[in-house]
This record gives sequence, C-alpha cells and structure tokens, in this order.
Amino acid sequence: MENFLLIAASRLRPGIDSLQGRDRAVTVGNIFGVLYLTPLAVVGVVWLVAVTDLSVVRGSWAILAGVFALIYVFGRTDFFFTIEVKKNVEAHATGSPADVVVWGAAFLLGPTALWPAFLWTVFQGLRDWRREDPIDLRWTQVRVLAEEVAVLLPPALIALALYQRWGGVVPLPGLGLEAMPAFYATLVRFGVSMLFTLPFLALLFFSPSLELAGQSRAVFLKFAAVSVGWPLLIAPFGILIAGLFAEGRFVATAFVLAGTLFAGVLAHHLSKAVDRSRQRTREVERLETLGRAFLNAPPDGSMLEETLEDHVGDMFSYASIEIRLFPDRPLILSPPHSAPADEAAWDWLHIVPEASFFPRGAELPWGGHLTVGSLISVPILDIETKEPLGGVMVTQRLLGADPERQLPAVQSLSAQIASALHRTTEYERALAHQRIEQELQVAAEIQASFMPRTAPNVPGWEMRATIQSAREASGDFLDLIPLSGGRWGILVADVSGKGIAAALYMALARTIIRTYAFEHERDPELAFEAANRRILEDTDDELFVTAFYAVLDPATGELSYTNAGHNPPYLFRAADGWAVEELPATGIPLGLMEGAEWTCEKLRLAPGDTLVAYTDGLPDAENEKGEPFGEKRVIATVRERLGVPAVELRDGVSEVIRDFIGGAEQVDDITVTVVRREPGADAPASAGSGGREGT
Repeated sequence: MENFLLIAASRLRPGIDSLQGRDRAVTVGNIFGVLYLTPLAVVGVVWLVAVTDLSVVRGSWAILAGVFALIYVFGRTDFFFTIEVKKNVEAHATGSPADVVVWGAAFLLGPTALWPAFLWTVFQGLRDWRREDPIDLRWTQVRVLAEEVAVLLPPALIALALYQRWGGVVPLPGLGLEAMPAFYATLVRFGVSMLFTLPFLALLFFSPSLELAGQSRAVFLKFAAVSVGWPLLIAPFGILIAGLFAEGRFVATAFVLAGTLFAGVLAHHLSKAVDRSRQRTREVERLETLGRAFLNAPPDGSMLEETLEDHVGDMFSYASIEIRLFPDRPLILSPPHSAPADEAAWDWLHIVPEASFFPRGAELPWGGHLTVGSLISVPILDIETKEPLGGVMVTQRLLGADPERQLPAVQSLSAQIASALHRTTEYERALAHQRIEQELQVAAEIQASFMPRTAPNVPGWEMRATIQSAREASGDFLDLIPLSGGRWGILVADVSGKGIAAALYMALARTIIRTYAFEHERDPELAFEAANRRILEDTDDELFVTAFYAVLDPATGELSYTNAGHNPPYLFRAADGWAVEELPATGIPLGLMEGAEWTCEKLRLAPGDTLVAYTDGLPDAENEKGEPFGEKRVIATVRERLGVPAVELRDGVSEVIRDFIGGAEQVDDITVTVVRREPGADAPASAGSGGREGT
C-alpha cells in the first residue's frame, strides 16, 4: 500500500524517494490524509452551507460571537501528548476543551452553531501553514487542517441529523429523558469521526518504513486509542452546558464553563510539564549514550560523524540539528533533507562564539528575521584555547514547543563534542610524540655510529670517552681520529640548542671537521678555519659549535690544540703534585663569522699527566635544589681520582655527576673525554692500530 501511495505522492512531493524511516512514512501519510480527507472536508463545508439557518445568524449573532470568543479562549488551553513508539519514532497528538463549547452550542442553535468552530479552525490552520517553511511541515499543516474540518463537520452534521430524526429538539429542552437522543448523537459523532481518522492511523501502523512490530505496535495502539478516544470523555459536558443554558440556569452554565476552562488550563500546563520532563529525560539519555559512544569510539576521530548520526539525530523532538567544524567540515544534518543553516549564521557564530536563542520572528544579528521555527546556536570551543572549533544549530520545527529550555542540552552536546575533539587532538599529539621519539631513537642510533666504538690501542697511552645525553639525540659529539704517522686527533664539541635541530647540526659539523682534520693533519687551526667556511656555506641556521680539537703525537707526547670557544679542558701535571693547567679558547665558536681565524697552542704531556676535556653540561648540571655542579667540583672530582686508569676516572666522574643530579632533570648533554699518559712511558712509543669507542 505504501509503495503505491509513494508513486502517487512523488508527483505531489518531489524528492520524497530520498526520505527514510519516520520522515518518509509521515510524509506519505500526510499526502494520503490530504487526498482522502479533503473531499470529506469539502462535503462537510457544502453540507454546512446548505443547512445554515440565516435567521439563527441574525437572531443569535451575539451567542455565536460569544461561542467564537469561548472557542478562542479554550483553544489557548490546548493540551498535547507525545509517545515514543520506538527509537527515532514519536507520535504527537493535540486536543482542546473548546469542543465542549462547540457541541453544546450545536444543541442550542443547530448546525449553524458549527460556523464559529469552522472559521476558527480554518483561520488557525492557514496561520500555521504560513508560519511553516519546510515543505513537509506544510504538508503536515494541510493534512491537519483537512482532518480537523473533516472530523468537525460531517460527523457533527450526521449526528445532528440523526438527533432530530430520533425526536431531538433544538434547542435542547433540558437534562431529563429528552436529552437521551443528544447522548446517542454524541456517540454517533464520536464513531464517525473515529472512522475518518482510522485510515491515516492504519497507514502508519502498517507502514514498512516505520517497521513497527511487537512492543512498538502495542505502544502505537495505545497512542491511537488515547488520541481518538479523548473527545468521548469531554463531549457529554457539551450536553450538560446546553441543557443548563436551555433551562435558564446561567450561573450553573458559567460554573461548568469555568470548571472546564480550569481543567483545560491544568491539562495545558500539565501536558507542557510532562513534555518538558520527557524531553529532558530524552536529552539526558541521549547525552549519556553519546558520552559512552565517544569513549568506545576510536580515539583518532574517524567515527565522529557516525557516532553523532547514531545518537544526536533524534535527541530533540521535531527539530532539525546541524553540526559543523570550521571552516567547512559538516558533521551531521538531521533529518538529512532539512535545509542547512544560512552561511551567514555560521560566519557570525565563528566571529561571536556565544550560545544564543532566537525565537520565531526574531531579528537575526547576521541580517533578516527568523521565519522558520526557532533557533538555538551554540559554539564548540577548544578545551584549551577556548577558540571556536565549530558549532551546533538546532531549529525547532514544532509549533507550540518550548525550545528555549533545550539550550542547556545543546550546550552539553557542544561540550561533549569539544571533549571528543580534544581527545582526538591528544591522541594525535601522542602519535606525533611517539613518532618523534622513534625519530630521536633513530637519530641517537645514527649518532652512536659516529662515536668511537673501541678505545685506541696506543702503547703508553689511555683514551676513554663518554656522552651522557639529556635526550635521545645529543648536541654533543666527540671523536678520536687516527691520523698518519701514528698521530691522533682528539675532538670534543657542543652544538648550541637542543633537540633534532642540534642533532642534525652536530652530524653535519662532525662530518665537516673530521674531513678537514684529515686534510690538515698537523694544523688543527687550519682544519677549523676550513670547517668554519664550509659550515657557513652549507647552513643558514643560527646555531654554532664550540669545539676543542687537539692533535696528539704519542711518540713525543706533543699536543697541538685549538679551542673554538669551548670550555677549557684541564691538564693535570703528575710531576707538580697534580697541578691543574687550563687550555683556554684560541678563537670564537665555529659557524658564527666568515673569515674567522684560530691560533694553535702546543704543549707536551709527561708520563702520568692526564687531560680531561668536557662540555658545559658537566659544570652546569644542577641538583634538586637548583645548585650547579660548578668548575671547582669538576676539578676536585677529577683530582680525587687521578692516578687510576682512564676508564675508572671517566666512570667515576660519570657516577659522581649522576649522584649529584639525583631526582632533578638533566637539562643538557654531558661529555667527558680522558687522555692519560701512563707513568713510566718515557721511551718513544710506536702507534698502534686505531680504533673507536663509544660508551
């Protein structure tokens, strides 16, 4: 049945094939309702015109005007109820105690008394139709108007005709046995109106789009019984009002009308309170399930749109919701066929990230007036920076709803989305950090490959070195370079800066210095000058290198060195009671200035002498109190361990500095190189085979 109607409906409502679920079923039902109810409504209007008694209009115009006024007053106390048939499917029905006035007036004035109700119904239907913009809501209003007229006129006219056939008199003579035909007519009116309503309800009940089954069908039947049956409960009060008025008991009539109005007011406020409670419960449940879904979703944000679609689309009854991320990433538009918000609204929300509510007809800050429903606009703010990441816009489509109360729920929804986005950001940061750690690990492994792997085997000499890095990749570097003639190059250097940039600069500087060390084997100052030119040619970075480079001739003990702004190494003389001699800078650091020059200094290491070269990470290391290790502690630590093998001296210094730092953070790399001439090594020593060491 629905498929057949869908073919017919597609001619009247283009694009209906794109609708799904409740929207599709309701739209098909609306078009079906218009098609079968409109002829009944037209028949009712023609019949009403035919039976209208103009003499009643002329003679009882004041009563008719009063009936119209009462219909208006009672109509403002309409009540409504909503039942969730199944997830994402709700049934909504409205009612009004104004029918008591209409039916009572019909027993006093006859069919002519139906005109005020008919005119009010048409006026209200056309007003609501004009206020709606989405095409499906306009179809709903047309169907509702056709249904109200069809349920109002033909059943009432049939019932009044039978009332007169059964001996009923207009006006109703009283509340005795003569009122029984009125009661029977009331039952007929109810039965006929129910027959007119059932086809529409049956279409929804059996609709394959709604997929009602089991408990859902039971709930729907409950809704149908309440929505169709409530008039039977209040219609007899119309007979009571007519009878009291006909008997001249005007005070009692006013009392019954006042009581009915009071009951209508209570029902009106109660229905609103129940609906608000139902909506708040619905919002809380959806927000809770959304929060759990976000926690269970992949942290990379890949399921963000799907999660929102599953849990947000039906969060607000009879409303459309749109969520975007700036600048132009849509997350959800539900229902899918809804008109998206104006681009100017999104631009405004980006500039003015504040939660706002705009009622129907409000002047909009981005221009124009709100003609469709009401609008809630809430930004999605970054948890850390509070900058706008996007926004949520909820347009309430249902007339008579209380949308402003939805603002806290929309704000909670925005906060949950912001939290999910923050989780994704943290996840991406963790991945980036992990990638950086992996890259640093690779850089550290590459750097380790640059370092000497074994200690040089030089008879009469000991050479040991170590780097204690503050991070995976180090800006310090050292080298023991085997040169011709048995000589050895000893290099200790430190790149300014930290992290990957310093590590990369270190790799470049180490390679360049080593290259020119072979080219200028006897002249360390020339090696630095050539390396400085090449570093400045190959880089435009603001980093620089402090370096100590010496050429040792093991055969004679002669040491030729150049110090490019580096911490002065310490030479401890064994013959002078371990007197310490500094090897100061002989020029500026490498990579600072073109054309810079360095001088070369020479000295001789006697048997037992020990040379300790280091980087500034050693004296600058701080303990938990923020106290630096200092130059004096460096000298004292080395002097306490002089006379032992170089490896023990190196390890002893490393152990002392680790104990000194303790639980504090090591902020800089620490490099220590020890060169010791063994005691008694007076005879010229032949150079052994070169090797490399890194510890």
